[in-house]
Amino acid sequence: MLSVLPANCHVVRQEGSHVRVECGECKTTVPVHAGEDLPPGTLRHIERDLQPCLGRKWLRRLR
Repeated sequence: MLSVLPANCHVVRQEGSHVRVECGECKTTVPVHAGEDLPPGTLRHIERDLQPCLGRKWLRRLR
């Protein structure tokens, strides 16, 4: 997930397997579990958290 974030987003800190990401004024936490896919609900939540800074449906445009 972290590899698809735009360049203006950056990692603020990491606590265990969760990474805090900021993109402008928007913030979210991204779980990083090796070998596991993110559930669809988690992806939607990350997309919704960063939507004000990256635009509507920004994650779907990356596919």
